Amino acid sequence: MDQATFQALQKWPQVPNCYGWLNFDRRGEWRIQNEYAQQHQLSGEKITHPGFKQYIESHLARDHLGNHFFQNGPQRVFVSFAYCPWVVRFYPLPNGHWELKTTFGQAIHPTGCFLDEQDQISFEAVFEVLQQDEHEQYTPQQVKSVGLLHDHDLEIFSAFAKIFQNSCGSLGEFIWQQKMSIEPINSKDLPRLFQFIKNPKL
Repeated sequence: MDQATFQALQKWPQVPNCYGWLNFDRRGEWRIQNEYAQQHQLSGEKITHPGFKQYIESHLARDHLGNHFFQNGPQRVFVSFAYCPWVVRFYPLPNGHWELKTTFGQAIHPTGCFLDEQDQISFEAVFEVLQQDEHEQYTPQQVKSVGLLHDHDLEIFSAFAKIFQNSCGSLGEFIWQQKMSIEPINSKDLPRLFQFIKNPKL
């Protein structure tokens, strides 16, 4: 977050917060949800301007309660998540291998792999965030969180995964930098397990 934003916060500290207008979807896209979209539970209009998307992603932070927000000058715009705070993709390396990165460009090293009730894959990993404490001080921190695998990358994932048939425990194995179990999970449990607020409210 740049110095101009911190100066705006000091100059206009009482600007009302904004809720329900900014959504992060299952494919890592930012969407604006106007009042009609909010009332009818629509995904909203996708933000396509590269500069605006970069501006949002460079001004993201998380408070001590697990709310994520975009600091737009003096105004705090809280983020709603279609699934979770991160979307992860496979990116090719020059040597023919792959790396896992968020749609923001942050490399991750998974420590857990999950398959939910809708056959969606997600990864537990350490992610870098700008954390705001209860005294409204900002500090870059690394936090354990969860990132959803982009659905376009499921075929690549399958090359590194082995699914067990008729399994009562682990659903399979994801063989990456180390072998890890693919564990069942319910998507409704993710906010509690990884301490984020899916839909911040006033």
